[in-house]
Order: sequence, then C-alpha cells, then structure tokens
Amino acid sequence: MRKFLTFVFLISLSSFVFGQTLTEKDLCGKWKVVRLIEKPTNQEFVPMINGFENATFVFNQNGNFELTTTSKSELFGMITEMTNGTKWKLEQKSQYVKIGNEKDRFSIMGILIKEINGKIIFYLDESGIKMEMRKTE
Repeated sequence: MRKFLTFVFLISLSSFVFGQTLTEKDLCGKWKVVRLIEKPTNQEFVPMINGFENATFVFNQNGNFELTTTSKSELFGMITEMTNGTKWKLEQKSQYVKIGNEKDRFSIMGILIKEINGKIIFYLDESGIKMEMRKTE
C-alpha cells in the first residue's frame, strides 16, 4: 500500500511540474494584457507603458507573431512596426519566447513566461515590464 501511495504521489507531482510548463501549442493564440505588474518609473516610458497596457500578443501556429494595441502612442507604433512580419519561437526549457527572424537571430523582442498562482506572466526583459496575461483565443 505504501508503494502504491508513493507512486500516486510521484505521478501527481510530475503532472504538477509539467503542468507549469507551457508548450508551443499552449502559447498559440491571442493574449491580452490584464494588468501591468511592474513597469519602469521613468516618465519617458509612459507612451510605451500605455501601449503595452492595451496590447494584444498573437502567436500564430505558423510561427508568425503580431503585436497590436489600441493606444495611439507614436513610440509604441515604432515597436509594433519593428515586430511586423516577425516570427516567434519558444525555448521550451527556459520558457523564453524569442521574436524576430533568422536574419536577426530572433533578437527583436524577448518574453520570459512564468505561471504564478495560476496566472500567466509575460516579462519583457528589455524594458522591465511585467504583465499578467489572459488568453482570449
């Protein structure tokens, strides 16, 4: 009986560990920003912050990436323009998404993805912005 309970415990533990790792299939779809958890305090970043507060990230199954916002920020418009026509790829082990293409070695944008208390968090390492996300499609 003890061996059986140990086995059940190990199975549940392994599914818990793997359940916290997103796959490419899990990531595919539209993701909306629920709220910003961390953001830069420098006033120069306000237009970029407003853009991300109203942003949608789209990870298409064919590898194409789209970033849109309802913000009219000129600065954020430059960011969306930089990501036009880009691809995405997930580094499964590190849960890091690289945005770009082969030519730039997927270096346009990087997103670290974490699941914390059942919530998906995107962390943009270049800007220090941390966002709680919700998958809409």
